[in-house]
Amino acid sequence: MALTRPLRLKAEIAKLKPEGSSSDLPIARVWVDSGVFHLDQSYDYLIPDNLSAVISTGVRVQVPFHGREVEGLVLTRESTSDSPVLKSISKAISLHSVATLESIELISAVAARWAAHPFDVIRSAIPPRVASVDKENWVEAALPQLKTKPNRTYIHIPPAVNRFNFLLSTIDRYSGKGSTLVIVPDNRSVQRLVALIPEAVVLDSALDRSERYRNFLLCRYGRGQIVLGTRSAIFAPITDLESIIVMDEGSEQHYEVRSPGWNVRDVAILRAMKSELNLTFVGYSPSSEVARLIENKWIDFSSSKSRIDVSAYPQSHGELIPSRLMGEVRKAMNSGPVLFLAPRKGYSQSVVCSKCKNSALCECGGKLLKRGSETSLECTICGKAHSEWRCVWCKGSTPYLLGRGSERFAYEIGAAFPGVKVVQSSSELMIDSFDDERGLVIATPGAIPITKNGYALVIILEADRFFMQADIRAHERTRELFFSTSASASQKGKVAFVMSADSPIIGAVSAWKPSLISQRELRERLEVNLPPFTRAVTMDIAATESQSLLRGLKKAQDDSRLPESTQFLGPSQLKGDIDRIVVLVPLIDGEALISLLHEFQRRRSSSKKSLASIRIDPYSLSR
Repeated sequence: MALTRPLRLKAEIAKLKPEGSSSDLPIARVWVDSGVFHLDQSYDYLIPDNLSAVISTGVRVQVPFHGREVEGLVLTRESTSDSPVLKSISKAISLHSVATLESIELISAVAARWAAHPFDVIRSAIPPRVASVDKENWVEAALPQLKTKPNRTYIHIPPAVNRFNFLLSTIDRYSGKGSTLVIVPDNRSVQRLVALIPEAVVLDSALDRSERYRNFLLCRYGRGQIVLGTRSAIFAPITDLESIIVMDEGSEQHYEVRSPGWNVRDVAILRAMKSELNLTFVGYSPSSEVARLIENKWIDFSSSKSRIDVSAYPQSHGELIPSRLMGEVRKAMNSGPVLFLAPRKGYSQSVVCSKCKNSALCECGGKLLKRGSETSLECTICGKAHSEWRCVWCKGSTPYLLGRGSERFAYEIGAAFPGVKVVQSSSELMIDSFDDERGLVIATPGAIPITKNGYALVIILEADRFFMQADIRAHERTRELFFSTSASASQKGKVAFVMSADSPIIGAVSAWKPSLISQRELRERLEVNLPPFTRAVTMDIAATESQSLLRGLKKAQDDSRLPESTQFLGPSQLKGDIDRIVVLVPLIDGEALISLLHEFQRRRSSSKKSLASIRIDPYSLSR
């Protein structure tokens, strides 16, 4: 006998009819996180009555979009819409406004300036929501104060002072005049400033999600604050913001690594101009972009008269420390610590045969290096150790070490000054401070320990090598490094460059005037049409498409859709099967170029092709 099956009723889920809206402003204009590049405009949605009280500018909402529910950000409320049919907002994700009209305008300007989807910028500008923080009690403070006439200044840090104490004095200039936003390059700098300004609100990617979101809302609802953070903090929605201060504006760490690759300096200038804010750059040497604005009188340059004792000691036979400098080191050790700045980390980055001078290679074809005085030669590709190395060309067994690094320097310097404490500081093992009254410190760029009274002698080893890097900012970066390192010397300390005495950097550091070099560099860049006098764009695309892209760009130039002054460099091969094309136009024609590239990306997106990797005004054109 067959078993009787239980009856099963058919079920159907009916969609609820969207609620109507009786508000005077029933329409919300929304940026939608569609995940599709060419859908980067705003969309209008109907605001249901049950959500009308909470929907305002900057509120995160959930909306239907192409058959799925996605996140959106409310821009404004409107009375009418051009769209014939409107869908309704599904729900408010958060009751808090995470963006002001001013910050929305800034995000829109940055998206246009860097040819990006607004949500590509929002991901950097607004941290992810944390529900538990949303439920805390948040009350908006009183109305902001009236703004004063803004100023734009570059403040040159004098030598022999603590840079963070100097920055604190700059921040104090604006106290009591609304909120101040301070941007520094890295978390290490943030921590040093927090020790000096414990009441500051910190916005830093190193914070955990809850603390970062909580501090973000503190910025949004507070008044008269000091907001301190790294690059993404430049977008913080601070209602009574009066002043923006950026430290070391030329640092590579101020450049966003994710698409679209905006940088703090240019965003700060955009924000200061749009909102009429005080804008102050603080550093040792301005970037070429800021140097051009100083030369054009758009930014004032503020500096105190200073001179430091600088000498040059050229190498005669490739020795690490010239013999004349040895006596200066011994003399300086009696009055304080001595700092050696090494151009690179490690022990030896290159090895050749001492007999035939051919490069030492592994069986896989990789170059060999030596990581320490007690380690074997090692392949840079496969990592294989070569304890009994022999040259594949002449069968010689004695390697010759080239490209000495900080560890090799420490070994040689320690041998030259036996019995003296030698300390190393590099990115792998960074020392924040050196408290001993005597000793030798070997540091790499960015890892110089702070001392209480400064170094008795600062020595920049193999100084010429700092200028030999291939990218366009090598001289600019080296100039800033030499000034900041020289500033580590004490009031009576000296600075020694191991390089030729006729280098112009010697006189510039001695007179404490970076303009003696930066003005010459600007003239050289102007002659060859390079940034900062041109808008520069790098376009990375599959090698199979690079030639057709280049033809298309030249056709656009022939059709007057690109300025006649546009220059094309490349394509050049990058890693793997990716080619790079560099496009340069004068600054006055920059908007036309960016507009065309934005449309190019939209069309690739709409035809479901992979987007080209585009960087507008990148830190480097070659990497």
